[in-house]
Amino acid sequence: MIAFRPAMPRFSILLLLSLLPGLCMAENDLSQASTDDLEDRLEKIETELDGLARFTLRSGVGNIGWFSEIQKNPRRPEWAEIRFSESRQFDQIVLVPVLWIDAGKGPQADGFPTAFKIIAGADGDTGGRVIAEMGPGDPFLPRIAPLVIDVPPTSASWVRIVATQLSAHSRNGNRIFKLSEIMLFSGQHNVALHQPVRVSSNVGGWGEAAIYKKALVDGLTPFLMDAATEEMGNAFVTSSNRDVPFTLTVDLGNNQPIDGIRFHSALIDEYVPQINSSDFGMPRQFTVKGAKRADFSDAVTLLEYRRDSVYQAGNILEQRFLKTECRYVRLTVPKGGWSLDAKQTRRIISLDEIEVLADGLNVARGRPVHFPRRTSYGRAGNELLTDGRNHFGRILPIREWMGQLARRHDLEIQQPQVASALNLKYAKQKANLRRMSWLVALLAAGIVFVILIDRMLRLRAVLKVRERVAANLHDELSANLHAIVLLGDMAKKHIQSPGKLNEVVDRMQQVSKRSRIAARHCANMLQSDSLCEDLVKEMKFSAERLLSDTSHEISVEGETLLQQLSRRKRNDLFLFYQECLINIARHAEATSCSTRLIATQTEISLTVSDNGLGIKKVPPSLKRRARLLRAHVIVETPETGGTRIILTL
Repeated sequence: MIAFRPAMPRFSILLLLSLLPGLCMAENDLSQASTDDLEDRLEKIETELDGLARFTLRSGVGNIGWFSEIQKNPRRPEWAEIRFSESRQFDQIVLVPVLWIDAGKGPQADGFPTAFKIIAGADGDTGGRVIAEMGPGDPFLPRIAPLVIDVPPTSASWVRIVATQLSAHSRNGNRIFKLSEIMLFSGQHNVALHQPVRVSSNVGGWGEAAIYKKALVDGLTPFLMDAATEEMGNAFVTSSNRDVPFTLTVDLGNNQPIDGIRFHSALIDEYVPQINSSDFGMPRQFTVKGAKRADFSDAVTLLEYRRDSVYQAGNILEQRFLKTECRYVRLTVPKGGWSLDAKQTRRIISLDEIEVLADGLNVARGRPVHFPRRTSYGRAGNELLTDGRNHFGRILPIREWMGQLARRHDLEIQQPQVASALNLKYAKQKANLRRMSWLVALLAAGIVFVILIDRMLRLRAVLKVRERVAANLHDELSANLHAIVLLGDMAKKHIQSPGKLNEVVDRMQQVSKRSRIAARHCANMLQSDSLCEDLVKEMKFSAERLLSDTSHEISVEGETLLQQLSRRKRNDLFLFYQECLINIARHAEATSCSTRLIATQTEISLTVSDNGLGIKKVPPSLKRRARLLRAHVIVETPETGGTRIILTL
């Protein structure tokens, strides 16, 4: 986490919000976010990235920044300090890293400290106060982007960046402190530009000219201003073979309190490698004058610039001067201040843009530019110098440019994290979809299996019904029909005896009625929903019908429990009982019969007794009925004679 001194609670909040806008996302468990939320977040990141400045690096020769001495101890402090002639106020600090090209990883920050603190103080205050502090646990490395630190408005006469833990170079492991640029912004104004610099140490050697301490505040960074817009501009180009001065005048439209001027060098071609140097067309020497009158009769010299080394060259040249109220600004390049073309023969002036600054803001955009005469390559035009565009697109204020690069760094860290979480969600969804596919297949197979089982059960039920019907037909109708045949034979024998014949016919009539009743009961078993609604009543009725000439008594216990049986059970129990009565009426030659039906919570017991001839084994018809009931049936012979049939369900 970011470390702050307890005395700075407000700053800790500001720095957390400005430095690490993606920290909240990292702390939140992305796995808890929904797929829609992750997709929306990734789309917003990609959309925002499309509108942010890109990391386009400079090429050619130029200064790198400042290097401290190489240290053995990584905790030995190294520092760089910016001093002001008077107290200056600022509200943002930008530290631009020195970049080193790693063959495997590409551009990387080199020598950027893993822990540092920023101290600000007034004249006479040698200790100062810490206004920001970051440690090894803070996730600001690795990076190539500027590190932007927002602070409360702070006034100081000096600002010191102290590296408390030096980083190791990825190739040789040397401990060193390197910075490309330090910017202190008050609004849009970089108050650190071209201010005096003190450092703890310097590195000498053959590269000393490119790594001197003044490079920390010259406004040059390792980046080209690539605002990622489609408003690409063309460069202003003019050339001359004559050894004469060159002048141009910018009309600001009205008096403006200007305090600086900024030149953007031109990229004449896009070939790789380029045929021109990085400072192609940038004047080596010039003078800037300001005036309120168009004839410059009241002209004031604002700035005189001379470049002494190639290491002072860069893509953006910014110079400051005392605030002066002017309407007209004239740039004069003397005869020795021209740049040379690739053949070193023609004198060239080539710029993408001239910005005239008032408190860091460009007041020259869209204003007319006048110059006496020129010779061009076809790209020259006074409107090109103040159109607000460079080779890549729109020109941004420096503070906004640094902020966009820092924001891109944060988003490019977030983007793969969100994409990884989203891919994990997709993988889980794919696995769930695969499981659901198997589940659907199993469900379909289960449905088919259930349908087959149901069909088999239905067929089994039909077979059971057929078996019951067959049992009824066999047990009663077949017997009745056989009796009718026998009575028919008897009728033939007694055809000459009317009395006997009438008796046989009466018996045939009774058997026919009983057959009709039995047939009706078979039909009821197949069609009727009200068969055996009252089991006890049906049993009593059947006993009166079948045993009309036999004494009979019925006793029932637990009649309420009998009504809880399924209709099929009641019907099968009734048919079993009826078969017992038929056998008694047909074969037993009994004079008395008794029935005892007992129902409990666990079983049903039916006992049918008679005083007839008796039998030794269970008749097949009763076995069939017992099997349909899934019950147990036995036959007993009482001591008094007859038969006792016991069914246990």
